[in-house]
Amino acid sequence: MRVNPRSLALFALILAALAVLVGLGTWQVQRHLWKDGVVDERHARTDGEPLDSATASTLTAPEIDFHRVALAGDWDWSHTMALANRARETSKGEELIVPLVLADGRAVLVNRGWYPDGARDAAITALQDRPQGRAEGLARDPDNTESRQIPNGSWTRLAPVAMGATLPYPVVDWIVFEGTEVVGTPRPGSDLPLQGWQRFTNTTPHVQYAITWYGLAVALAVIAVVRLVVAPRRAARAARPVERAEG
Repeated sequence: MRVNPRSLALFALILAALAVLVGLGTWQVQRHLWKDGVVDERHARTDGEPLDSATASTLTAPEIDFHRVALAGDWDWSHTMALANRARETSKGEELIVPLVLADGRAVLVNRGWYPDGARDAAITALQDRPQGRAEGLARDPDNTESRQIPNGSWTRLAPVAMGATLPYPVVDWIVFEGTEVVGTPRPGSDLPLQGWQRFTNTTPHVQYAITWYGLAVALAVIAVVRLVVAPRRAARAARPVERAEG
C-alpha cells in the first residue's frame, strides 16, 4: 500500500501536537499537586502557636513566612510611614506602617491597617489609645524589594530594605500584618484602621487548565482519526462502484 507523504507528515505533526498538549496537561496536574503541598505547609505554619519576639528575631523572611507572631517592643511613632493608593471597595485610602523596635535594637515594620484618605490622624489616635508595646498578626516574606516615596511622603510599596534605609536602626527582612484572620475581602467600617490578614490559598486554577489541555488533546485525536482514517476509507468505498463500472 502506497503511503501519501503529505498524510505521513500530517500524522507526524499531529503526534507532536498531541505530545505537547498531553505534556502541558500533565504539567498542570503536577503543579496542582505541588501547590496543594505548599498550601498544607503554610496552613500548618499559620495554625501553629504564635512566635514570640525571641524566636521570631532569629528567623529569616523565608523561615517566618506565614507564621503568626506575638511581638513585644516599643512603637516608634516618630517614624510612622504610609502606603499610598490602597483601595477598599470604592474607597481610596492608605495603610499605616509603624516600626516596632525589639529588645535587640532591630525593628519590624508592622502594617497596622487601612484607613480612608484624610483619616490618618484619626487612625493614629485610635491605635495609640490601645495597649502599647505589642504586635500580634501574621509575618510575611515581602515580595517587594523596592519602594519609593511620592511627593506627599507616602510610600509606593511595603519594602523593608528601601524603607528601612531611612530609619536610624536596622530593620528585619520580614514584615507583619497586624490583626486576626479575616475571610473574604475586608470591608471598611466604623472601626478604623481596618486590620486583618488572610491565610495562603491557591488561586491558580491548575485543574481547569489541565482539563483544557487534555480536552484539546482529545479533540485533536478525534479530528486526526476522522481526517486520516475515516475520511480515506469513505473515499475508497465511494470509488469502488466507479471502478467496477469502468471495468
